Amino acid sequence: MENLDFKDQLLSLGLTRYEALVYLALLERQDTTPPQIAVRAAVPRQRIYDILASLIARGMCAEGHSGQRSVFRAVAPADALTALLDERERREEDERVRQRAQARSLADALTPIFHAGSDADDPMAYIEVIAQSQRIAERAYALAEKAEQEIRVCFKRPSIISDADNKRLVEGPLRRGVRYRAIYEKQMLADPESRELVRQCVEWGQQARCVDEVPVKLQLHDGGIALLSLQDSPGEAPRFTAIAVTNAGLTQMLGLAFEALWAQAEEIPDVSVHNDSDKDGE
Repeated sequence: MENLDFKDQLLSLGLTRYEALVYLALLERQDTTPPQIAVRAAVPRQRIYDILASLIARGMCAEGHSGQRSVFRAVAPADALTALLDERERREEDERVRQRAQARSLADALTPIFHAGSDADDPMAYIEVIAQSQRIAERAYALAEKAEQEIRVCFKRPSIISDADNKRLVEGPLRRGVRYRAIYEKQMLADPESRELVRQCVEWGQQARCVDEVPVKLQLHDGGIALLSLQDSPGEAPRFTAIAVTNAGLTQMLGLAFEALWAQAEEIPDVSVHNDSDKDGE
């Protein structure tokens, strides 16, 4: 037989290889006995009756009789292929129904596991690592905007953002009436730009003190969220990694550390005098 392309197309429509070969053989010669069909289709003779029964069930061939012999003929391709597609669509729909039922059953079985996992405490849910300076700055702004009662800050150079941005970060909460306390490193006061940053923040109402060394950049917002900014590498272009913490115990401990450092810190004389003189002039 030369109809290899026809065979492949029949295979793509859902016939088996033997079914396709037998159907093509039936098309070429009607009313043929099973042994003759097996020879023409080149399929095992012991399989021919099973194959013919399958084709009959699929609506692609019909059985007749010639005398005492059973003979078979192909159903016209238009009708046979329509029946084949109808059967395939029924199987696919049955499979979809089965899969939907299986999915519903599986969902019912997995839902308790999901709820149990949702209720479980994930220790990493309390910690967020932020690796880029821009993202650190964005997170700091977002936390400052949400603060309602108090912000406590340990500040040291180098800064992640510009002094102008630092001023905006402080001014907004102070204008809303948020208490703002900051601990600066003493060496910052020797730098004119840093001194101006401190002066302006204090003038707006920030309470400021200084220490010889600030161990780490820290921001505490309302006692519930802490943002620690860690310098990855010293140099002209330092990189930072920040850790946002919402664990109540850890933020409370950081708050205690801030208060201990605040108690040891010194007033900033020149800036304090500036504030006192403002008050005297009111």
